Amino acid sequence: MYRGNLILFFGPDGSGKTTLAKLLKQRLVKNGLKVRVSWMRGTHTISLILALILSRFSNMRGENNPYFKIKMPKCKCFWQFLEFISAIPIILLKYEIPVLFKYIVIGERSYIDLIIWISTTTDDWTFLNSFFARFLLKLAIRYTNFYITADIHELMKRRSNEVNEVFMRKQYACYEIISKLIGTHKIDTTNKSPEESLSEIITELLKQNNLKELKNK
Repeated sequence: MYRGNLILFFGPDGSGKTTLAKLLKQRLVKNGLKVRVSWMRGTHTISLILALILSRFSNMRGENNPYFKIKMPKCKCFWQFLEFISAIPIILLKYEIPVLFKYIVIGERSYIDLIIWISTTTDDWTFLNSFFARFLLKLAIRYTNFYITADIHELMKRRSNEVNEVFMRKQYACYEIISKLIGTHKIDTTNKSPEESLSEIITELLKQNNLKELKNK
């Protein structure tokens, strides 16, 4: 018998989270576990609808949010609140509730990515100390977290066609701050194959006595 659990990956764009989440799921499913991969970043539900509307106006075009090509409204606090509230249904439906039904949930992106996303897109580092960020961080540290990263130049090489360098460097700096704050296990994929990184993740899970079903498999 096993209980549900959350394994949360977080890290900058291009670090390899998606690949590692898929590989870990394959390994766990092979061992007879119920597994799902969940994804989040920011701009969900209500904030997603509003971002899509704003992207239609020429005076709202910008690079604060590089995926919607919009700049943030001047009322940053309101937008931060909106992003936080909009993510609650995602957190419940994709992460917390499946655990109650004995699923192993692998967060390809997680609560910490949401913190970084809001801070970076609103260009407000003080958000890292806000009530919303502290609440999300407390949710995250109840589970097993892995900081998936790579050298900044390697990240730019992998994602240069999607994210500009200024945004990437701000994002990277925020991740470094958070990872040191919570002291999570760091997986640097710069010079490792996906299989080598996966092996490191499984070793750490077993070391923490997490997912004992992987032993001797």
